[in-house]
Amino acid sequence: MLPSDCVLDISNVFHSTSVVIEGTCLNKSEPTAVLRDVSARVHGGEVLAILGSKGSGKRALLDVIAGRAEGETRGRVTLNGNLLTPELFRRHGGYVAHRCHLLPSLTVRQTLMYATWLDNLNNREARVRQTLADLALSQVANRSVNDLTRPEYRRLMLGVQLAKDPTLLLLDEPTWDTDPLNTYLIVSMLWSYATRRGSIVVLTMETPRSDVLPFVSRVTLLCLGAVVYSGPTRSMLDYFTYIGFPCPELENPLMYYLCLSTVDRRSRDRFLESNQQISVLVEKFKVDGVLYMKEGPQVPHNMKDTTLGIMHKGLGRGIKPGCFSTLLALYLRSMATTFSFNKIGLGHFAARLLLLPFVVALMSILYSHSSPVQSRIFLQTGGLIFNVLTLFYVAGIVATSLLFPGFRARYYQEKREGLYGGAMFLTAYTMLSLPLSFISTLITIGILIPILELDLTSWAYASGILWSSYVAAEQVTVAVLMVVGRPITGAITVLYMTLLSLVVASGAIRSLKNLPYWLAMVTTALPTRYASLALNQLVIDTPILSNLPYNESFTCPGVPELCRYPDGKTYLIERFTREGENISEVLNVDLNLLISLAFAVGLIILNSVLYLLPLPARVKAKFRE
Repeated sequence: MLPSDCVLDISNVFHSTSVVIEGTCLNKSEPTAVLRDVSARVHGGEVLAILGSKGSGKRALLDVIAGRAEGETRGRVTLNGNLLTPELFRRHGGYVAHRCHLLPSLTVRQTLMYATWLDNLNNREARVRQTLADLALSQVANRSVNDLTRPEYRRLMLGVQLAKDPTLLLLDEPTWDTDPLNTYLIVSMLWSYATRRGSIVVLTMETPRSDVLPFVSRVTLLCLGAVVYSGPTRSMLDYFTYIGFPCPELENPLMYYLCLSTVDRRSRDRFLESNQQISVLVEKFKVDGVLYMKEGPQVPHNMKDTTLGIMHKGLGRGIKPGCFSTLLALYLRSMATTFSFNKIGLGHFAARLLLLPFVVALMSILYSHSSPVQSRIFLQTGGLIFNVLTLFYVAGIVATSLLFPGFRARYYQEKREGLYGGAMFLTAYTMLSLPLSFISTLITIGILIPILELDLTSWAYASGILWSSYVAAEQVTVAVLMVVGRPITGAITVLYMTLLSLVVASGAIRSLKNLPYWLAMVTTALPTRYASLALNQLVIDTPILSNLPYNESFTCPGVPELCRYPDGKTYLIERFTREGENISEVLNVDLNLLISLAFAVGLIILNSVLYLLPLPARVKAKFRE
């Protein structure tokens, strides 16, 4: 395929976005022009470098091309003569962001394999092998992402998109944090990919080195959103010499002309002088530079019209996968993340399965030698139930705040690529979390059986109640982390709400009978109330706690003031029921279990709905650069 068959044409693009004015009490914003009449052209098999200082509009131009820019955009961007819509870019384009969050416990091979699976590509294994070879990652294919060096991680970021074989590849500062050798290596790899596949590669750079000059086919110089030059690299020297700005000998042309088109902010006079000079350069290019921009490509000698080279141009590439295929890929990727045999994977496994049993086992030591007497047993048992319930809520919060943010970061990036939506993401995450948390709950209740003396039925009920409490805490944390960027902040927020709910509604700190009426009504809307009622009834309303002595030296019945609880039910009625309430409805294990499960299921459904809703731009900015 000839490079002229594939053309990206950017014509007269204007873009403005809202910028928050600092210092205003209402955070007012005003529109600010980011791109001003930007035009550029690049052909298949070429690498276009967009050069500019910070704030010049490089990333904004990439976002406009990809259809991701937020704000008002005017102008036209076409690919092969077709208007480049977000859907067309999703099917035929790839975008490598400035920072990319990959799942750290996956191996390099797994990362690439699941990336191609989510994009519904054929010949996945062959694509992955080719990508590993092209990016010099074959030697680390079975190494976890967390153990990669910075240059290897950067190349893997490229590989996630290159494995999809895109017609148009956009890269935001792909060499930003790499040393000179790896900068050269990355740019040469991108050039090799473009020339072999006939693809278009567009990358931004802030400090271009001279050794990458041979690999850059075209250059676009931006300053304050306007074009100073856009055209073939080989013609850049001729153009600037023609307008009176020749490049000195032994200078890096890319860096020299980048400095020429950068505003000097060291003083007011220099700022005005450089700003005026740049305005002149912009106007000169509009008059004299159009012919340079429209110059045709120079066909590379190694351009080959191979079957592999044109495979990605076909209509079959990028067909949106079915829901089941996407869900299966997300679920298996989550499983691979959790059960990877490396330190990150083992941490995931321990947090999901072993954290709760370990903590409860330590706590149970304190209650292993309690005496069955009225003066202590009811308070001790109530305290044990409160502590166990608290630990389940806290474990759900801690595990979620530790593990969920990594999946969340990857989700927000893949959602921008149009791979799947929020409901699909939450479904896959819940499918992973529910069985693992249930197994952890069963193990934990098994540890408590000797202390609580539960029969098989009570053990099953207690497992359901505590599992629903764990799931409820997990889902509330997931909901909060949708809008809170820092996991520690989200965890503290949910922990505060949960502890407040436990103190008010569990009946352990203050009996429900003594609560003010309005506060008692509030507790009916809290899941901690029903979980506490059910657990206390399961453990305390048993024949074992009937007719107990007051202490080791005083038997009951005796003094009424001391022998207050002939059985466990009497204690429950005094502690958890209010005057006028139907005791059989309040102390109903089946009903309280169903309500606890309903809270958990309701929160799962609520989160699925919340993740379908569009987030405000200010919230989405927390999860981007």
